[in-house]
Amino acid sequence: MAGGARFSRTLPYVVPGVAAGYLYYVASNFQFNERPGTLGPDFWPEAILALMIVTCLFKIVAELAARNDAAEIGGVLEEIIEESAGEHSAGSPPGAPLVESHPYLLIAGMALTAGYVMFIQSLGFFIATVLYLALFIVLGGYRRWGVVAAVSVAGTLLLLFFFMKVVYVSLPIGQVPFAAVTLFLMQVMGIR
Repeated sequence: MAGGARFSRTLPYVVPGVAAGYLYYVASNFQFNERPGTLGPDFWPEAILALMIVTCLFKIVAELAARNDAAEIGGVLEEIIEESAGEHSAGSPPGAPLVESHPYLLIAGMALTAGYVMFIQSLGFFIATVLYLALFIVLGGYRRWGVVAAVSVAGTLLLLFFFMKVVYVSLPIGQVPFAAVTLFLMQVMGIR
């Protein structure tokens, strides 16, 4: 019985691990013309799938070697959750929800994301993403404007560099006059 339970706990890792192994085989057989000094289209899929395979193998071995019964661990987690719920509901009326619901913030976040998708081609990746990140942070309730600006600009620059210089993904430059900003940043970062 214990062996069957351990095997059934490994199943959620075996199935994706086998699927990742097959997809790795497919990615390793991509046909393309190699260009010296650049990564091929097989590099990132193979890297991600290799990490997934290693993770699945690690979890399978960990589940098979585990000595503790999952029920004991679940019981500890349930106790922690019950204690936390008791502390947070001490000042609340009976039957009050433990988590606040903000459906208008959810709708505003969805509208903001839809606007980002609509305007990214005309504003370009840099300007659209800076605005999107800043507005999303403010929508979440954070009001330290210097931090909002710094995180938005630094985060977007990091994403721009990573996608265009490391991963070689072509991002929207934008239309005139916004394209000048993206082209200037690409020049400063050494992105061709």
